[in-house]
Amino acid sequence: MKIVNDLNIRKQADELGVSIWQAPSFLFLLMGIIVVVAMTVVYFASMNYGSPEILIFSEFAVVIIIFTIGTFIIRNVEYMAAANKIKSEFISMASHQLKTPIAELSWASELLISKYKKGLGKKQLDLIGEISKANAHMSRLVGDLLDVARLDRGALLLAQDKINIVNIVKEVHEADLPLATAMGVKVDVIIPGSLPEIIADKRRIKVAIDNLISNAIKYTADGGYVEVRLEKDGDKINFCVKDNGIGIPEKQQDKVFEKFFRSDNSAKYKIEGTGLGLYIVKNYVEQSGGKIWFKSIENVGSSFCFSLPIVNKK
Repeated sequence: MKIVNDLNIRKQADELGVSIWQAPSFLFLLMGIIVVVAMTVVYFASMNYGSPEILIFSEFAVVIIIFTIGTFIIRNVEYMAAANKIKSEFISMASHQLKTPIAELSWASELLISKYKKGLGKKQLDLIGEISKANAHMSRLVGDLLDVARLDRGALLLAQDKINIVNIVKEVHEADLPLATAMGVKVDVIIPGSLPEIIADKRRIKVAIDNLISNAIKYTADGGYVEVRLEKDGDKINFCVKDNGIGIPEKQQDKVFEKFFRSDNSAKYKIEGTGLGLYIVKNYVEQSGGKIWFKSIENVGSSFCFSLPIVNKK
């Protein structure tokens, strides 16, 4: 299936935002056809003509054609790399510019609640609460965009903290309970009595855990079920989130961890998202020395798991 997708020239051109004639798969296919034709011509020329000049000319023509197409491919790759760099720089710049007004809005909201709460009515307090939630969401999105820009540049540095993952899972579960209640989804957390500490970036692993749990809740219908599980597995800790939600179409599962990926059925059920969450989670986990994997069946459910190394006591 992946080979078929790779040979889908129209699809590749659309994804890269280029014309069919600039799609790498088309150019490589064209080069292959030309090489085969040229080699065939050279072969028959050598069979029917004994003149070395004709053979030299034929081989020279083949080299020129291959060089021309190769140069065109390289220029296209350079163009796409430059465009990607500009995009990453713009995202980084825009995100940095947004941090200040978001911080000011957060400060103003907190000031209103802490200093002027007595003079505000219930409706006004509710509105400030909604502003605070929207601001927190925007702050999280800006943080994600900044990390994506750093990942694109290979400049994301993760801390190597000794952390208690049990406490983090409990904190995230508590924070996500209002979402679960609003969605009508039951969330169970299964944790053994005690687990050793792990090595990871505390803030970012907390974001990764929140991404997986909140995703499971959002992609599960009213009356659904989400199970969060922690367990020790040799020299690592496994974290898993399992749901009985909408699942991911099989034909799209190879793109799950790609940047900006949204499955077709997420649009069908009008589930909001940026398509950055799983891309970020995968990079956080792998750069922390862990592994991530998933299983999913459309209309049955999904399970996403990752493992992280425990602290070496030696």
